[in-house]
Amino acid sequence: MKQKWLFSFTALLIIFITLDLLVVSRHIPIEFPWSYIPGFFALFGFIGCLAIIYGAKLLDRYWLQRDEDYYDQNDEHE
Repeated sequence: MKQKWLFSFTALLIIFITLDLLVVSRHIPIEFPWSYIPGFFALFGFIGCLAIIYGAKLLDRYWLQRDEDYYDQNDEHE
């Protein structure tokens, strides 16, 4: 299942880079040095989405998730 998703996202990335080379780059005035790199913004967006997903997973694992007996640990006083 993961290979199917990875293949789909890689195919979409290649399609967007191709569209960037053929269509978008001709009509937009270039303002930044990294705008000369073909497909930069498609790749930047893809890497940014991956960073958000894996960052949220790490945040969940190490900060939000608690053990099953987390609320029962301080019951000695009752």
